Amino acid sequence: MRNARGSSQEDAYRALGVESTATDKEVKRAYRKLMSEHHPDKLIAKGVPEAMIKLATERTQEIQTAYELIRKSRPEMR
Repeated sequence: MRNARGSSQEDAYRALGVESTATDKEVKRAYRKLMSEHHPDKLIAKGVPEAMIKLATERTQEIQTAYELIRKSRPEMR
């Protein structure tokens, strides 16, 4: 992802698996679903290997960054 810190709108939507035409509700739903699937605490509870926890942590950070970028670009989501 790119911009001032390396993020672009296009990459953000791609990270959440939604189109830029998605509604605010669809964006939020995708964000919550992905966070639930990739959250390291949930994976730790399932006993997955440490390497997978590290990947999940990175993916969670990517999802969070993407959502924040989209949220900031949509005044109605703030």
